Amino acid sequence: MDSVEPVNDFLAGGGEMGALTRAFDWSKTCLGPPETWPQSLRVTIRIVLNSRHPMFIWWGPKLIQFYNDAYRETMGPERHPSALGARGRACWDEIWDIIGPQIEYVMTGKGSTWHVDQLVPITRHGRREDVWWTYSYGPIDLDGKVGGVLVVCNDVTSEHRAKEALNLVNHELQHRVKNTLAVLSAVAAQTFRDPSSKSALEIYQGRLAAFGRAHDLLTASNWVEAPLTDVIQTALAPYRTGEGRFEVSGAPTIVRSRQALSLSLAIHELATNAIKYGALSGPTGRILITWENMMLDAEPHFVFTWQETGGPAVSPPSVTGFGSRLITRVLKDDFNGTVELSYEPAGLRCRLTTPIKNIETAPH
Repeated sequence: MDSVEPVNDFLAGGGEMGALTRAFDWSKTCLGPPETWPQSLRVTIRIVLNSRHPMFIWWGPKLIQFYNDAYRETMGPERHPSALGARGRACWDEIWDIIGPQIEYVMTGKGSTWHVDQLVPITRHGRREDVWWTYSYGPIDLDGKVGGVLVVCNDVTSEHRAKEALNLVNHELQHRVKNTLAVLSAVAAQTFRDPSSKSALEIYQGRLAAFGRAHDLLTASNWVEAPLTDVIQTALAPYRTGEGRFEVSGAPTIVRSRQALSLSLAIHELATNAIKYGALSGPTGRILITWENMMLDAEPHFVFTWQETGGPAVSPPSVTGFGSRLITRVLKDDFNGTVELSYEPAGLRCRLTTPIKNIETAPH
């Protein structure tokens, strides 16, 4: 005679919560004994109990509860093991104003929910704690309708607090750097008090300002990296007049912190030069800023170009100034590539070329 698989086999395994679920007297709940449960609930419970990711179920109009060992670790003695088989509203009354509408959204057939780094305070181990969660609520089907809610979640409180601490450090660093830049600017103003030094002072303070803007952008990115478009737009902000003199285009690209700083300084020097002698010194000049990936010598390269057009004719300077040396040196060093300054009749062109591997950032 063929052997018959036990009807409650879906409750097998599952560690502590599997044992508690098997031992629970479900006949005293509105669900009735496990052998009468619908197939969708059985399958979901089996998945939950045997998963090592924190998972939770609310089932039926009364939101009867199930959860696994991984979720049990996020609970205090106030709710474990009493939450098993209990009604959801009574169990989580203290946070129902937060989770109640989210559960209703799923139960009424409106779809799933997704919440990232959300504060949901709970009482555990005798005190109310601020706890941050990343979680989703998804529907469990029952005869073409929604029979329950599957919760997949993670307590991200430690990560949240680490981010808060990092932001605090960054804000303090930003404050100190700005103070340092202000002191340097004041010292320069005292040093270059002679009227003949006014031009040199303006150049110096302009470079400090460019450094400060780049620093602010990196602070917002936690000093790791920054989107190239943001770096360029921030560097160009002081030179925009609303006349559409700049055109910026290129694929989404992330650059490292040192590269963001050096590119900001280079753009400041290029824009200042364009105002004095180049495309921005006349009414019709324009500047095209582009970047692209291309194959050079059988290796993928990143190519960044600053191209001026419509300005006065240019020619190579008789003496290489500090600004030009700054552009070529900082870009070459921080991008580990080559920099070409071409004084073409149509306008200045600055071209940075480096293997793509030099700008690729480490995965998070």
